[in-house]
Amino acid sequence: MKYTLIPKMMIENCHPKGMPSSTDMEYARIATEITSELAKQDVKDIPLDGLKLMAVNITMYFEDVIADAGIWRGFTNEMKERYGNYLPFYDIDTENYYQDEPNLDDVRFLIWYTMLQVHYGKIGNPENPLLDKLAVAAYNVLEKHFETVSVNEDLKEYFANPQFLDDFYKQRDVLKWLCYGCYLTYIPDIQERLFEQAQDLAQSMRCDLDLAHYLAESFMPYQSKIGPLKELPQQWAAMIMRANGNDAAAEAIGSQRKKGPHAFKLLSVSEDMSVTFESIDGEKFSVSASNLNNPREECYKRKLIIGSFVQYDGRWYLNGGSAWSDNIEMFEESQTNYTNQKNIVPLYEELRKKAGDNPLLYFADTEAMSDFMKHNLPLGKGMEKGIQFPPGHKNILVYVPLDNEKDFEIYPDGALCVKDERNPYYNAKYAKNQAINFVLSVSDEVRDYLISNKLLPDATINSVYGLERGNEIVQQNFDFLIRAVSSRL
Repeated sequence: MKYTLIPKMMIENCHPKGMPSSTDMEYARIATEITSELAKQDVKDIPLDGLKLMAVNITMYFEDVIADAGIWRGFTNEMKERYGNYLPFYDIDTENYYQDEPNLDDVRFLIWYTMLQVHYGKIGNPENPLLDKLAVAAYNVLEKHFETVSVNEDLKEYFANPQFLDDFYKQRDVLKWLCYGCYLTYIPDIQERLFEQAQDLAQSMRCDLDLAHYLAESFMPYQSKIGPLKELPQQWAAMIMRANGNDAAAEAIGSQRKKGPHAFKLLSVSEDMSVTFESIDGEKFSVSASNLNNPREECYKRKLIIGSFVQYDGRWYLNGGSAWSDNIEMFEESQTNYTNQKNIVPLYEELRKKAGDNPLLYFADTEAMSDFMKHNLPLGKGMEKGIQFPPGHKNILVYVPLDNEKDFEIYPDGALCVKDERNPYYNAKYAKNQAINFVLSVSDEVRDYLISNKLLPDATINSVYGLERGNEIVQQNFDFLIRAVSSRL
């Protein structure tokens, strides 16, 4: 059936930039066959484009495990280490689970994860019989080709003997690919998201849209958490390197750190034209001329640079475009704001002390919260402004961050979801219906605290086997479930 055709280009686009591949047509045919088999299952609420997306993801998984390239192995290794099982939701027979062969549970999981994109905003039950039906149909195609399919040696070689490790910008391309094209970690609607971010950057940095788009592309690999584990691309790349037995590469890629984008003060210029900068947090670091993209001579006479830097394998690199300026007040203002944030640390400690060394506070309404803040904390007028909140909200949860560089977080109706002996506003019925939506709306730090301390015991998803089973699925897989779902929102 022609309408199920998967073109070769769709397979090509799933590979890292610049990687040759002689097997793309063969895998495109397999993807087309999977699409056709999925379409025969006549699942009414999945459009054809959704079936094609499933087929491509399953095919790229197949290519990966046949070549043992390390993407799936890296993921399942990490799952086993974190959660004690290769995959969530399913009872895996670890004695007979082979990471370099296709597995029905793998296909079932990939269909569930793809459905989070196809049915945006909905959490499908991983035990839904319809997903099993689709998984069996797709798996049968993989089984049919398992013994005869060509190994993509180019993909295996790309990660087993990586040529990108010695070049910051080439390894950054790998991180970009994890955001764009990797079947397990790509960001849905990536182009639309980049365009929106570019528009914001163009306005805030007063630059043209083309430059803003380049900046957005450069920043994305170091700030977007992706994939079913919702980790930074560098962590996914490190998983792949470890799966290929390259622990040194995993350490180099995984330990990268980013600064900015913001203003950096120019402190000195060396004879070799390397520049020493000061960050707003007081850290001083030097960048070679080549790693600054060899700026024009007049740039060295400026007082600051506006941009972003990444430290990779011991060296600092300019990440994206930059602007050189004499507006030192911009740096001083950013540094003052950073220092003021650090000065809030004693207030955070005071807040936690009032809560019995706990980061959670609960209030009946806005007025009660504001009254508590103003009467129990040594706030100056400037700080009082900072905690103003629109009136009329109730059942408020306040989280005081353990990371003292962050602002405290305020969630109206959040107290209804959190079961804590200190919280008089908890509502089990409300929590059963809304706790999942609530935890998807909070920061990663709040999510980790609530889940690790088992403060959302009534959180539930729908299940064909009843709400009790839906609650079991959530509670047994809570951390993973929220990471996976939020990576698709």
